[in-house]
Amino acid sequence: MTPASRAGGDDGIAALVPAPPVVPHVVRRARWSATAAYAAQGFGFAVMLTNVPTYERYLGIGPDVITLVILGVCVCAGTGSALSGWFAARFGSARVVTGGLLVAAAGILAVGLSAGAGLLATFFLAFAVYGLALGSVDASTSMQGIDVQRAYGRSLIASFFAANAAGGVVGSLAVSGAAGLGIALPVSLALVAAAVAVTVLVLRAGLLSRTAAVAVAGEAGEPGRVGGGTRQVPDGAAPVSGTDGGPTALGEGDRPGGAGGPAVRVPRATTGMVGAGTVIVLGLAMLAFPVADSAVSSWGATFLQDVLGASAVVGPLGFGAYQATLICSRLLGDRAVERWGRVRVVALGGAVGVVGLGLVAVSPVWPLAVLGFAATGLGLGVVAPMAFSAAGDRAAESVAGAAVAPVAPAAGGGLAAGGGPAAGVGPTVEEATDRAVARLNVFTYVGAVLGGAMTGVFATTDTLRLGFGVLAVLALATVVLAGRFREAVLPVARADQG
Repeated sequence: MTPASRAGGDDGIAALVPAPPVVPHVVRRARWSATAAYAAQGFGFAVMLTNVPTYERYLGIGPDVITLVILGVCVCAGTGSALSGWFAARFGSARVVTGGLLVAAAGILAVGLSAGAGLLATFFLAFAVYGLALGSVDASTSMQGIDVQRAYGRSLIASFFAANAAGGVVGSLAVSGAAGLGIALPVSLALVAAAVAVTVLVLRAGLLSRTAAVAVAGEAGEPGRVGGGTRQVPDGAAPVSGTDGGPTALGEGDRPGGAGGPAVRVPRATTGMVGAGTVIVLGLAMLAFPVADSAVSSWGATFLQDVLGASAVVGPLGFGAYQATLICSRLLGDRAVERWGRVRVVALGGAVGVVGLGLVAVSPVWPLAVLGFAATGLGLGVVAPMAFSAAGDRAAESVAGAAVAPVAPAAGGGLAAGGGPAAGVGPTVEEATDRAVARLNVFTYVGAVLGGAMTGVFATTDTLRLGFGVLAVLALATVVLAGRFREAVLPVARADQG
């Protein structure tokens, strides 16, 4: 008998997902290609941000102008994220990843050349192009990540985000090395652009195409049933696509309050797409992470030096501690989800983030503040990956709900389903996931803008300590809304009903 992996259900139900004896080669290759795409995106983004002082020196501009540039990048990235859903629906997320990374590489090259030539208007335009690409890649890599973990039948999304953070560390070190070697900005950014482009050429063939994603999901097998016909799908185990066209019969025990088991939670909408309200709630639940991330990266060193009197050597340690624990939380996040369930992991992570930010706000000395930054990364680092994973599960539920709606009484006392207008003609799980992820990813950039702007306001009024206190309160939303990160519960047909 095939061994099974256990996923702790968030309502106390243990979900058993059959572990495939051998993961198909195409899926293993897709996992490494997706990891490389996440890392390449993080690498390029870190290079662009950590070169800010160099931009100022080359173009003779001040922090106020750079602040507007970064704000513009966030707006463009949010736009690119929203557009990625449209492009993924037509070309597939794999092509959006590769195309977006190539456009990002071109934007990096153009930023370097325009700064070297002192062309301010071209510099702004190049950054806008890079921002559009950044948002599209950010969203489409998450689409790929969810497709791959769905094919694996277990949580992988946190490890992908860890690769993104690790790429950011490498990018920061690359900028430091270029500065130490005296490499001019146009040359260093040209090398970075080349590295990103070469990475695309290497990974492009391994990304999971839409056809492959659907085929692999179909071959992954039926997950174990829990109770009366309810399928618990932890973190993207192969779901019902909802496009086979055949009716699905739900047994007597699947009826709300039925004796055979718990009620099946079928989405009310029959379009097969995740509702805007669901996306908004997940976005608000994860908002604390991008806000805190922006605040720590932008104002962490300032807080340690100006508020707590730390030296210039100590100043960067806050962000360093935050980034290190963030990577650790993501490396451990998938195993934690498999053991305790996504809701418990998110609730605990949010609580640790609240404590971390609160400790920063009240710290009388810099060592305690650095510890608080470390706790913030450890707690909130896992929230964003799990939000996207939850979006994938909500998409699976929406498609399955469309396939079985409306529900009408059937002969023999069961519930016959599948007569709804969406049955057989609705979106696939992959299409619904791509659309939901594209919209959810917009909250990443909303949070980035809020984090930088909010703590900046507090900094200008000499109340930066209060700013981090406000962030701690905001992180409470993650704890309160953790239940929205639950694993998917899908209706399945009973073997004894024809």
